[in-house]
Amino acid sequence: MQPLHSLRLTSLLVAIMMAVIPAFVSGASKPHIVTIILDDWGYNNWGYRAKGLANRLEVKTPNLDQLAAKGLVLDRHYTASICTPTRAAFQTGRNPIHVDASNGVEARFNPADPISGFEGIPTNMTVIAEKMKAAGYRTHFVGKWHVGHASRRQLPSARGYSTSLAYFNAQNDFWSYAAIAGICSPNNNLLTDLWQHNATTSTDGPAVTLKPNSTCAYTQNNCLYGDELYQQRASQVIMSHDPKKPLFLVWAPHAIHSPLEPPAARFDEFAFINDNTARRNYAATLADIDMRIGMIIQNLKSKKIWSSSLVVVMSDNGGPISFAGGASNYPLRGGKYGNFEGGARVNALVSGGYLPQARRGAVATGLIAAEDWYATYCALAGQDPVDSKASKAGLPPVDSINMWPYLSGQVSWCNTGGVCMYAAAQSVGLLRGSTLLTCCRALLSDPSLRLNCGDPQKATTSPYTGVCLFDVFTDPTESTNLAQNATRQQDIARLAQRIVSINKTVFAPDRGAIPANLVDSVACKYAVANLSGFEGPWLA
Repeated sequence: MQPLHSLRLTSLLVAIMMAVIPAFVSGASKPHIVTIILDDWGYNNWGYRAKGLANRLEVKTPNLDQLAAKGLVLDRHYTASICTPTRAAFQTGRNPIHVDASNGVEARFNPADPISGFEGIPTNMTVIAEKMKAAGYRTHFVGKWHVGHASRRQLPSARGYSTSLAYFNAQNDFWSYAAIAGICSPNNNLLTDLWQHNATTSTDGPAVTLKPNSTCAYTQNNCLYGDELYQQRASQVIMSHDPKKPLFLVWAPHAIHSPLEPPAARFDEFAFINDNTARRNYAATLADIDMRIGMIIQNLKSKKIWSSSLVVVMSDNGGPISFAGGASNYPLRGGKYGNFEGGARVNALVSGGYLPQARRGAVATGLIAAEDWYATYCALAGQDPVDSKASKAGLPPVDSINMWPYLSGQVSWCNTGGVCMYAAAQSVGLLRGSTLLTCCRALLSDPSLRLNCGDPQKATTSPYTGVCLFDVFTDPTESTNLAQNATRQQDIARLAQRIVSINKTVFAPDRGAIPANLVDSVACKYAVANLSGFEGPWLA
């Protein structure tokens, strides 16, 4: 059976629970839409949540706090617990198991499958920018792509984005932009990971003119911090935009993903954190990106489009909680890589002048998944979310549900059709024994704190002795295992059967074998010889 390491059951059930919500928004002009996808943002690394807590002094996020105060906090926004699955879900409107459920090796390829035979989003799946462009939006992407770049048909330029400045992998160096864990990994200094595209000027290739000195680091002058580069480009997009046309901008900063290399001035601000350098770096990197988010908001206001803008901020997964990770997801259990709430329930908010006044300063407690932005944005743009191109190629359909009626206050969570009763019935999370969260097991030195759900082979077959069961609404810390509670056995059986059903829908194409030696792989050699030493596509 397919492991559910990238699947949060509660987020999948949104589609059923919200099925009564209408498909489109009517009677409203198209808003400018800016989506900010932060990387590895810890649940408690936000002043909104850290207020009054022990870590409050090391969480400086005044701009994010202000967005929350004047916006709508999404208290139960769910993602995958790692990068690519969430980003692919956002771009395609599909649950990760229906597009790409892992952070794979980018150099692999199955030549027998030119549509899905490589990591990331299959070439025949429609991406959200294509829908927005068809609706008249000016579409732009800046920052971390990480949803496939083996083929040119996977790049932002082929996905409906009119301009892009992107790096392709999970991370690159903040100062030299060197590829890390890319197609030539483990030789992380062989390639540069930065690509730019502009449809107007017909450019689409390595960002050679933006490549810094290879020795660039935070200790040197005349070196441009990666997130400053991306923020400058996002600012440029906004300030040069024609307000008469709707704007669609996806800005995916590097922060707060490793390697944490904040500017020296920021690092110095947190000198009082003297027991953990990673935590100090994390705090400094977070403070820096909060400042840059403030700049983007000011750009929207200066351009006089804030009043007609919808700004969505979200994390791609929970924060990394190892000693070297630096994040905090308190009070949630676990973190990045794991199926606990700390890995999949993330910070998110909606703000901007397009958000109805009555929703500003409120908290939305309904379940929302990363893939739901696809149908929501389609509705705001007046587009049908159905992906006919994917259907013709035999690919999984869109899972996304339009959440705007709920977010805007047109309907309540328990509006009709017994939705409330169904939601209450789903207020439990089920972890199969096979998802024992190896990251967390390795981090917890006290054996009594480790989760043991029994034999994973007995998780989805009666008598279901290989599961752990938590009520994540009444027990957000997931500290009370209800699996042995006699009154919960029907819940366990129902959820286990649901997992079996869901597993039958998993999309798992053959993406090819991992090259034995990445440096000698076709992908790496092609990049060195034909892409000026930049990370990039090696297929047509």
